[in-house]
Amino acid sequence: MSVISSQNVNAIIRKTLGVINANIMVHGEIVGYMLYKMLEYEQKYSEQELLDYTMLGILHDIGLYREEGLNNVADFETEDTFWTHSIYGFLFLKYLSPIGDRAEIVLYHHLDYNRFGLVKSKYEHVTECLALADKMDNFMRRKVASMEPDYFTKYRDTKFSGQAMDLFMKAEKRYGIMANLADGSFKDELNDILSRQTFSEKYKKGFLEMLVYTIDFRSEHTVVHTMSTVNFAEQLGRLMRIGARELRDLYYGALLHDLGKIAIPLNILESPGRLSDEEMRVMKAHVQITEMILSGLVNEDVLQIAIRHHEKLDGTGYHRGLTEKDLTLPQQIVAVADILSALYGKRSYKGSFDSDLIKKILNEDADNHKISKSTVDCLMRNYDSVIKKYEEQKGETVGLYLNIKQQYEEISKKFEGIVQ
Repeated sequence: MSVISSQNVNAIIRKTLGVINANIMVHGEIVGYMLYKMLEYEQKYSEQELLDYTMLGILHDIGLYREEGLNNVADFETEDTFWTHSIYGFLFLKYLSPIGDRAEIVLYHHLDYNRFGLVKSKYEHVTECLALADKMDNFMRRKVASMEPDYFTKYRDTKFSGQAMDLFMKAEKRYGIMANLADGSFKDELNDILSRQTFSEKYKKGFLEMLVYTIDFRSEHTVVHTMSTVNFAEQLGRLMRIGARELRDLYYGALLHDLGKIAIPLNILESPGRLSDEEMRVMKAHVQITEMILSGLVNEDVLQIAIRHHEKLDGTGYHRGLTEKDLTLPQQIVAVADILSALYGKRSYKGSFDSDLIKKILNEDADNHKISKSTVDCLMRNYDSVIKKYEEQKGETVGLYLNIKQQYEEISKKFEGIVQ
């Protein structure tokens, strides 16, 4: 049994990113739908290409999710801010999603058409189509003050591609795109489009991992914590010789266990001191938000691993107060891995605890029947090798951030000469 079906990939993306900002998500789905219909009309793309381009359309403004207090997409899309979210979105999708090099389309989607000659891109035509779809949705909502009523007459082949506009009109005549947008039926069609595709397990895994990285929009520390929890949980699962399917479910459960933190206010998520009772109540809600996002979209074993990582064997945990008899071994392993990650990780307000203190805390929790003693004993026997292996593999997570940050600066300097 698969962890998640192909048709549920977009649903889980929609629910997760919609928690941050529903307006950006709706805009992305409209643009993704229009882009798909334009490219479908041409009948020259493979199913995988169409899938990638549709997902790019849906996620083309993913860089905007980093912005606090953004009500309308168009409110933020000004010439002064086009490039910050375009560049970040490109790098995010290139390195942290299964889209890869095709993410270049996002990089140039705000570039005026008459400046396309200044860049080299093998995806130029698709970028032109994406740029047009993006402008059309903003125009239809009329939320961008700079878009005059005669925008699509006045700026043909300057701000947007006339060829892309002609293609859209042909697709509109055949498919009735505008009517489908007006009555909302495009959403059902978009779901059908995506469900018809059979996503490979690698492709689905890539998008689930991408969702974890979107927590970076709220807290980079939370992403690093999640990835270290995954690493520790996998190592412990192998050391305890759980089965292949359980190991797979453990991986995904650990990967998704803090997804709900995407909705937790940053001042609580990154609080430098002890949380108040009310702040702790808000923080604990991340488990229920995770459950809300994942329910019905991933298999039940993965869901229960993800939402039970704060349960304690003696019933004092949350959010259901379960006891040892209710908790499977993979669920208990992730609970231990989560605590190890929290103790070992560095935060803005603390350094990494030393190994003696980490061992002391874990052993005390195990002896007090809070967490699995067999799992903690296994960790103690292999502690040095578990930490060493994590440190060896940590660059795959932290290295991605460093690479993105470095390239962001380089591309920003390059764009200064293109857009001026």
